[in-house]
Amino acid sequence: MPAVCHSVVRAPAVRVTRLGVCGELPTAESDGCDYAVTESFTEIALTKVLQERQDALQLNANGDICVDVPKPPILRWYEVTITFCNVDPELFNIVSAEPLVFNDALTPEAIGWCTLPDSPAASNFALEFWTNTEDECTTTTEFGYGVLPRLAQGMIGDVTINNGNVNFTVTAITRPANQWEEGPYNVLLNETGANAGLPAPLLTDMNPNSHKCFFWTKLAPPPGDCGCQDLHPVFTVAPTTGDVTVVRVGTFPLGPDGDPILPAVIDWGDTSSDTVTTGTSMNHTYAAGTYTATYTPTGYSSPTYTSATITVTP
Repeated sequence: MPAVCHSVVRAPAVRVTRLGVCGELPTAESDGCDYAVTESFTEIALTKVLQERQDALQLNANGDICVDVPKPPILRWYEVTITFCNVDPELFNIVSAEPLVFNDALTPEAIGWCTLPDSPAASNFALEFWTNTEDECTTTTEFGYGVLPRLAQGMIGDVTINNGNVNFTVTAITRPANQWEEGPYNVLLNETGANAGLPAPLLTDMNPNSHKCFFWTKLAPPPGDCGCQDLHPVFTVAPTTGDVTVVRVGTFPLGPDGDPILPAVIDWGDTSSDTVTTGTSMNHTYAAGTYTATYTPTGYSSPTYTSATITVTP
């Protein structure tokens, strides 16, 4: 059977996603502070915690083995330790559930957090990470992609303030019964079919008992950004009402650098699509009907941007 093999070299990005108490993903009705991406970490340590091997050994009267049926070890959880070299209050809020402190700006900004004794009991999040491979000079770059779909009991660790770099660690443990399914993000590129070369989520739903999954992907990790982001981002198409003579304008969403997220594919919802590589917007005309358009970045992993319902009258 064919296989893809690489060496793993360094790690360019981490994404954390806020979860509900049972591992459920944020809904469209959330406050919009659903996930955060950072490049400012130095290490992710994953340590298995096992129920040790159980021996069922019985010797006979002659001292020989009569029964020898060992039960293999059972994975209880991974203990996860992430070391950060930058302070992002909203990211720390997602992973630790410690409440934010805001300033009095016109649009209040998160400037810190407070530590409460019961915060770990309220912490539930997912962790994704990317690694580089050795193929830095090939035409097609591949990355390692790992996901821990349900983590709990996140806690910010001890901090030493001194004449040197100050790092922050977060510890948590994985839990079974995840609800990740195919995931809320595009994390790979389709290899075959009508959508070959286009981003996609997981090809099959994740086993609910999975504590960790890892695979190779040709879709790059997302860029780091300070603060949290909306898991249900909007692709602005306007106007949303009007007759067939009205030209609709789709405005490209902006990335962390303030520039349009390009390249991308626009699916207008009427069986037509456009690949965009430049510009800030694109026009489209519809036949009479009701439509929903989507904007899918193709350069890196992200959620899909979805428009409001577009109603076109004759």
